[in-house]
Amino acid sequence: MRSYGWSMKYSGLIRSCLLSIIMRLKTNFGQAFLRYKVHHILFWVIYFVFWLSFYQRVYPFNLVFINTVLYTVFNASAFYTIVYFLLPKFLNKQRYALFFLSTALALIIFSGMLATGLYLNMTGVPEMYKFNFGQAFVYGFMSTFSMVCMLGGAKLIRDKILSERQRLETELQYLKAQVNPHFLFNAINSVYFLIKKDPDKASETLIKLSDLLRFQLYDCSDEKIPVEKELEYIQNYIALEKIRKGDRVHVEYSSEGMMSGFLIAPFMLIPFLENAFKYVSNYPDFANTIRVKLLRTDSQLVVTFFNTHENLPRNTVGGIGLKNVKRRLELLYPDQYQLAIEEKPGTYSVTLSLKIA
Repeated sequence: MRSYGWSMKYSGLIRSCLLSIIMRLKTNFGQAFLRYKVHHILFWVIYFVFWLSFYQRVYPFNLVFINTVLYTVFNASAFYTIVYFLLPKFLNKQRYALFFLSTALALIIFSGMLATGLYLNMTGVPEMYKFNFGQAFVYGFMSTFSMVCMLGGAKLIRDKILSERQRLETELQYLKAQVNPHFLFNAINSVYFLIKKDPDKASETLIKLSDLLRFQLYDCSDEKIPVEKELEYIQNYIALEKIRKGDRVHVEYSSEGMMSGFLIAPFMLIPFLENAFKYVSNYPDFANTIRVKLLRTDSQLVVTFFNTHENLPRNTVGGIGLKNVKRRLELLYPDQYQLAIEEKPGTYSVTLSLKIA
């Protein structure tokens, strides 16, 4: 009878503690809690039901119910206090000593509260006649510490993965943004060059330019796009440059295999084409040539860009640098690409192989 009296008395204390915890969650870390509240509530409900069903086969239901409530409430309180309050307040600001001291204090406080509840609830129960406060504190501390470590570690890993993903997305957007201004600058120069010399060609160039800008604004926001759109962009780019350069440059474009049915990262090929037009030779008496050749196999897309040249600045591709092109490839096609650059007297070629299946 003594244990049941303590159970009734302690239920009021549990309710008040629970209300206090909920108010603290709303004020100190409510935003994070509300974002994931469905998942969190579901987890703690499963946690409660699991331990309740596990222990009620051995001990009286009233005893197990109160103990399970105590474990759930104080373990959850310790977890949210340490992970959502102390960790961002101290650890994320590299105040390590304060974090470890405050965490240890929080563990002791919540373990002590849990131990007190367990001890009062189980005192006088015949099955637990040897149970003392020291045992209750050890059980409470081990339970709270293991729960905080397990759930806190899972949250830190999840946050690190999300942070790394966001960092990579930001870097990719930055690298891709470096392509667009250089292209736009070249295209505007082309129109400016033709306005007085050949207004009809200038008008045709503006039409091609509008097609290219439409692709940039509306079609390349995704991480990968249908290869047909990328190749259409390349063909429009070639057409625009041919208008500007006229007969001074001979351009060959060819493809072998079905160029459809797979995705490719936008602007992955255009830097190499830009490079070919930028550094193509300008001989008055010899052929100035650019070749673009695409080959589709079952699992690869192989693209070769070739141009004749006079004096080629090294390590320059499409205005963003060979280093940046390689970085995009590493981010978007890790272990799924091969890049070969061959420079010979008077010629320069780049062959890019991408795994597509």
